[in-house]
Amino acid sequence: MISRGRRLRLYVQLPFLVAAVALLWPVPFWEEAPRFFVQTSSFIAICSGIAFKTIGVGIGIGWTFGLIALAKNRWYCRYVCPTGLLLEGATHIGLRKNFWWTRLPPLGQYLALLTLIGAIVGYPLFLWMDPLAIFSNYFAIRTASNVASGFLAGFGLGVLILLSITSGSVWCSRLCPLGGTLDLLSAAKSFFQEIKKAGVKHSPLSSAPGASAGLMRRAFILGALGLGLGLWAKKIGAMRGENAPLRPPGAIKEKSFAGACIRCGNCVRSCPSKILHPDTGEAGLAGFMAPTVRFERNYCLEDCFACIQVCPSGALQPLDLPHKRKYVIGEALVDGSLCLLALGQKDCDVCMRSCPFKAIRINWDEEQYIAYPVVDPVKCNGCGACEYTCPTIGIKAIQVWKNLS
Repeated sequence: MISRGRRLRLYVQLPFLVAAVALLWPVPFWEEAPRFFVQTSSFIAICSGIAFKTIGVGIGIGWTFGLIALAKNRWYCRYVCPTGLLLEGATHIGLRKNFWWTRLPPLGQYLALLTLIGAIVGYPLFLWMDPLAIFSNYFAIRTASNVASGFLAGFGLGVLILLSITSGSVWCSRLCPLGGTLDLLSAAKSFFQEIKKAGVKHSPLSSAPGASAGLMRRAFILGALGLGLGLWAKKIGAMRGENAPLRPPGAIKEKSFAGACIRCGNCVRSCPSKILHPDTGEAGLAGFMAPTVRFERNYCLEDCFACIQVCPSGALQPLDLPHKRKYVIGEALVDGSLCLLALGQKDCDVCMRSCPFKAIRINWDEEQYIAYPVVDPVKCNGCGACEYTCPTIGIKAIQVWKNLS
């Protein structure tokens, strides 16, 4: 029997769930809707805003929801969060629950603090654990190019539901960094209220009453750890160099990209060419599930910047269409040992004709008496049209590679 209070809360939660699904589904008249949905998370809005100087209406809404938490903690979790509603429903499935987690510390708060400090140095460590990003990524199942991509898209939400079925509200109570962010905001308010009431004139960390002072001490320890981890992660990202996969247009530098990307799946779903795919290990564990570019099905259309429009975190820079066309994804390189024209097997100029930026020409070498395509690196932005249309079977004679310059 559902209590009256719970029933009233459902009346509020269900419309928000319907709204969340509507925003994440393709909206022909509002292409940016998925970005606004994810940005309502205070965790993402605060950390990405600090890390990448991201501003906008969506980020503003997320900051506003965070400010409301100062007056009413966890109200967002109880009334708005669609992931929380699904997980709460899963806890009512009639299986015996194992409450092993009740003695755990508030790990969600620790994750939020580590991410916030990492954001200060440009690498928000656990942004990808946001529940709205996990919920959003689930919708990438319907556009998945293969079984593996579909499995990865639904994996995060599936794990959380399974946890809720077997262990109750472990995610919302102990692990969720969004909930942890709201807890920290509420605790910060209580801390300063205690300071004001006590009339403390000196170090609040040494003499402020209550649990808030202990929280602040832990914040200093976690802050130092977050700072170190953020700098270390950026160094590892910078070292990936030529081993890093191709990233979508507008992607920030690789040293920060894996931290900025929240794996929400918005860019993968929005791409009309279906050239974006989740990273399954090309960039190591740090880049797992972040979007990569492959030109098997199509190329990056010159009149499209859909992925940039829906990115909520700043991993893809907010470029307009003219600047997106100039963004260099990679550099097209020709392998003369595979090129049908260079080998004299076929009078082929497909790559030159398909290039929308006129970056390829056919060069005739009088001495060797052969013709072969030449790429102008100034004009080429790595859109992949040449690679996609190249007629060689198996390995393409012209491919886009990571530009290290």
